[in-house]
Amino acid sequence: MLKLTLAGLRAHRRRLLLAALATLLGTAFVAGTLVLSDTLRTNTDRTVAGNADKADVAVVADNQLRKLDQAAVDRVAAIAGVRQVQGLVIGDISVLDRAGRPVRDQPMGFSVTMRTTAVQGRLPAGDGEAVLAEQTAKALGYRVGDTITLVDHATGEPRPLRVSGFSSVAGQGILALRGGIGFTEPVARQLTGQTGFSELYVKGGDPQGLKAKVAAAVGSGPYEVFSGAEFAERQAAGSGIDPVVLRSGLVMFALIALFVAMFVIYNTFSILVAQRTRELALARCVGASRGQVFGGVLAESAVVGLGAAVVGLLAGIGTGYLALPVMSAFGTPISPGSFTVTPTTVVLSVLAGLLATVAAALLPAAAATRVAPVAALRIQAEPRTERLNRARAVVAALFCAAGVASTAGGLASNGKTYPLVLVAFGGLLFFAGVILLGPVIVRVFGGAVGFPIRRTLGVPGRLAVANAMRNPKRAATTVLALIIGITLTTGVSVITSSLESSVGVGVGEALPADYIITPPGTDSSVTLPRSVGDDLRGHNGVTEFTRVREAPVVVKGATSMLSTMEGAIAPGVVRGSLDGFGPGQLALRPERASELGVGVGGTVSMTVAGHPVEAKVVAIVTGNVVPRTLVAPGWFDRLFPGRGDTSLLVRFAPGTAPDVSRAVVDEATTAVPTAKIVATADAKDRLEASLNQVTALITALLALAVLISLIGIANTMTLSVLERSRESAMLRAFGLTKRHLRLMLTTEAVIFGIVGGIVGVLLGCGFGLAAARVINDDVVLSLPYGRIALILAGAAVAGVVAALLPLRQAAKTSVVEALAVQ
Repeated sequence: MLKLTLAGLRAHRRRLLLAALATLLGTAFVAGTLVLSDTLRTNTDRTVAGNADKADVAVVADNQLRKLDQAAVDRVAAIAGVRQVQGLVIGDISVLDRAGRPVRDQPMGFSVTMRTTAVQGRLPAGDGEAVLAEQTAKALGYRVGDTITLVDHATGEPRPLRVSGFSSVAGQGILALRGGIGFTEPVARQLTGQTGFSELYVKGGDPQGLKAKVAAAVGSGPYEVFSGAEFAERQAAGSGIDPVVLRSGLVMFALIALFVAMFVIYNTFSILVAQRTRELALARCVGASRGQVFGGVLAESAVVGLGAAVVGLLAGIGTGYLALPVMSAFGTPISPGSFTVTPTTVVLSVLAGLLATVAAALLPAAAATRVAPVAALRIQAEPRTERLNRARAVVAALFCAAGVASTAGGLASNGKTYPLVLVAFGGLLFFAGVILLGPVIVRVFGGAVGFPIRRTLGVPGRLAVANAMRNPKRAATTVLALIIGITLTTGVSVITSSLESSVGVGVGEALPADYIITPPGTDSSVTLPRSVGDDLRGHNGVTEFTRVREAPVVVKGATSMLSTMEGAIAPGVVRGSLDGFGPGQLALRPERASELGVGVGGTVSMTVAGHPVEAKVVAIVTGNVVPRTLVAPGWFDRLFPGRGDTSLLVRFAPGTAPDVSRAVVDEATTAVPTAKIVATADAKDRLEASLNQVTALITALLALAVLISLIGIANTMTLSVLERSRESAMLRAFGLTKRHLRLMLTTEAVIFGIVGGIVGVLLGCGFGLAAARVINDDVVLSLPYGRIALILAGAAVAGVVAALLPLRQAAKTSVVEALAVQ
């Protein structure tokens, strides 16, 4: 039987090649996934966690309003055995471009500590130098040795500094988000205006014992104390490169690829067993048992799977290495020295490919054992497809109904995680029903797609439709592989399209203006001169203008801000009324009213500049930019005469070019070059860019599933051509030309592609919309009609591409050869 198995492998090597290719691609995806996740973990340990672990103990201030002071540093330094204590000074800074204007996206300023590592150049050696975070250097276009200009917080004067090097801020919270520029501690204090420390780093002694001593030294407060190892784990989790989360996502796509590959392999072996009926029957005639036939087919699949898995492993390792520069382009720089291939990855990848192939061949192998020896004496004929029996139809309907119910349950839920799980589970259940109904779906949709083809393409078209519908069960297995890829691709497109549509709405609601201008720094005493707002309000291109002023007052022993706003944006009234809003009256947001325990008609006592003031609550108000405690503009000016603006909200006429409106804002803020300017368009562009990067990455991963699906179609078409070689020769003998034969085969493949595309798009749209809804209740649902059209067109083109190999095989087959008795 071993000799027969080896002979079968040699005889059918071409037919098994495409099945091996599907296994190869699936294994390569698994191997590449595991290699990348291991590499990310190694890179994270070397950068984020490695820098964090340089301190034996770290203290983090949770509340930025209550930072650690120098006295806390001195107490920690006095602990026996402590060798070094460093505090992190961090705060807003103002960076000027080469034209002397503030850059749009301001980085953070920070003091260089033991955690700061130079990845290029060196750390600052004195007060006249600075080190730039890598992303900041890239965004601002600076190189080592250049001069960068910042604004001194105290004097407002420009301060040039030499760029001594670049550093990595991965995992360092807001620095990783906004970028940063590092200085010596004295310079950091001058440029940020901060006197307290956000974090302390301590070296000396056993970390666990030192942790307890440091906690006692800093005292009670909004502080957290970590050992170096604990701090490293915390930083790694917040670095945005969580290997566990990323590995889970990549493994999910790898499993999808393997699942699709199993469809292809199953179809390949099913067709091979059907075509080898006489061969297997003869083996039974000469004494082979059912077990030997079963083992022989599985042995063939094992050889194919093992060989393809080994090659796929090598391909996956190579792909993982080549993916490093791609991931760097997506904002995740990884050093080639971090590239990691573990023995676990090698074993799991090969086992995944091998077991997937053998598992896919189980049912065809079982079918081979049912071939009766007497079949060797009959002329081989393609088995007829059984009709869909009632039990199968009932089970399929139950699966589909359960899928719809699970999805409806997810939509009706108010949570965030479980609803998405319910929708995903509903999609799996519904797809299980689709698998059971596969032959019916192919027959119905294939007939609908084939109707115009039969009418327009004549004899080749009618033959193509008949061939496509000849064995719906086999066709369904082939098309289902494509349906998986198209469903996922369409679903992701629907979700991202909905999120993209929501970006503009969400940004517009959060920033109800084209520009929001605020004073520099974080000191509440710093305001914008009234002249800035007056210049903007009087400009011809400005259609909406709102100004907000704030000042500190004392309410119930605590300092809070009293605000006023005037202009285009008006607060929304929940209860009460703002009619006649004037002196002695207050409007509160619901949360502030709850804090104070008052409602409409209640009275709030305040201390303003040392004088008691009482005000009556006349309204409860809401709005994205509406302050918590609001008074009328006239009364505010009487309470705080000459107070400048806290923020300005400006909207330009629709259609105004961003560079034109930006120039107007820049001109108006000339007197305050350090003013912060937030543009709605910039925020929207950043969100869309991030979303597009994620979408591109996911789409690229899903493309592999579609590629494997195409191999399945090509496999079916190739085996079908071989199976029908005598039939094709007869058609040629009766006058069918080579061109018509190619047209027939191409049309048959296109039918498969279109049917898979239509069903996949319908499923993807339905479950994609449901997933988008449960991801965010406020999402703006959107169907990307252009992308859907491209997906359908791509499915049809995919059918043509899959038919290229069979076309070549059919064209070179001799009519006389094919008609010979086989």
